[in-house]
Amino acid sequence: MIRFIDSFGWLVLESISYIGEVALIIFNATGRIFLDGIRRKKLILEQMTKIGIDSFPLVGVIATFTGMVMVMETAVILKKFGGESFVGGIVSVSMVRELGPIIVALIVAGRVGASVAAEIGSMKITEQIDALKVFGVHPVSYLVAPRLFASMVMMPILTLMANFLSIIGGYIIGVYLVHIGSGVYLYQSFEFIKIRDIFVGIMKSFVFGVLIVGTSCLEGLKTSGGAEGVGIATTRAVVNAFFLVILTNLVLTAIFYFL
Repeated sequence: MIRFIDSFGWLVLESISYIGEVALIIFNATGRIFLDGIRRKKLILEQMTKIGIDSFPLVGVIATFTGMVMVMETAVILKKFGGESFVGGIVSVSMVRELGPIIVALIVAGRVGASVAAEIGSMKITEQIDALKVFGVHPVSYLVAPRLFASMVMMPILTLMANFLSIIGGYIIGVYLVHIGSGVYLYQSFEFIKIRDIFVGIMKSFVFGVLIVGTSCLEGLKTSGGAEGVGIATTRAVVNAFFLVILTNLVLTAIFYFL
């Protein structure tokens, strides 16, 4: 029992320390955005393409299918009570509040987070980051800040697109398979969405994007041990990003809807 408590205590302390490291690199990169953002326009645009535009096809397909599946699942239950007309509202509110930001964050963490950690990790073990320092280029300014700013801009946009496409996917199933009236479905879909829900979804996606980039860049900068170290850093970046996204989602949901 004592050994278990001791191990659990060390795990908690390591988690707190890691969150502090992520917060520190995010804070430093945010400051570099304002200091060096004008000089890094090309890098920022490149990262916006990688994080946003290149991720859109995957996000769009998964969001559309998610909306379809949610309608199939909820319609079966609501039909028993004659409430299938409310399917559109359930899908839209669920996506805007919770599923939209979470789905986008997990996709970006798996796709972009792993890529960022591998790229920066490879630069670290090949001493390219040391070369940047020799030339007077701050690694956080050159590697982290453009990615952080790009995620701040593109994550909310991806989330809004995912929400819209999930409603479209749900509409296809709801109207043509469940036989809900087109006008009824669309009315219910937008009737229950409040401005607050849209704001919370955008806020969550913004925070998730910051955490994903911060975690991925941190793991890349901490890489050591050659090619094997790059693989370890990539895995840690994705797993830790998933954990932080879920944990932060819990905290933000509690703040906005329960406190």
